Amino acid sequence: MTKVLITFVMAIGMILTPIYSLSMLRQMFYGYKLFNAPNSYFFDSGPRELFISISILLPVIGIGIYPDFVFSLSVDKVEAIISNFFYR
Repeated sequence: MTKVLITFVMAIGMILTPIYSLSMLRQMFYGYKLFNAPNSYFFDSGPRELFISISILLPVIGIGIYPDFVFSLSVDKVEAIISNFFYR
């Protein structure tokens, strides 16, 4: 009974996911058509939003260009964990 329930929930998810994704893409490209509100409520990004975006993007780009810095922090711990499993 549990497998049937899990399969049913997964099937519902597989049906709802494309519906949600396609409606999101439609709203992104063509706008939100349910209300005819003017776009005066949307403002450009200010210095605060720009600072937050740069604070998030710089580490992501840095780790993408030079991932060895992050990997070098955990090499010893990973080797210790792996040695427990493979070198007994």
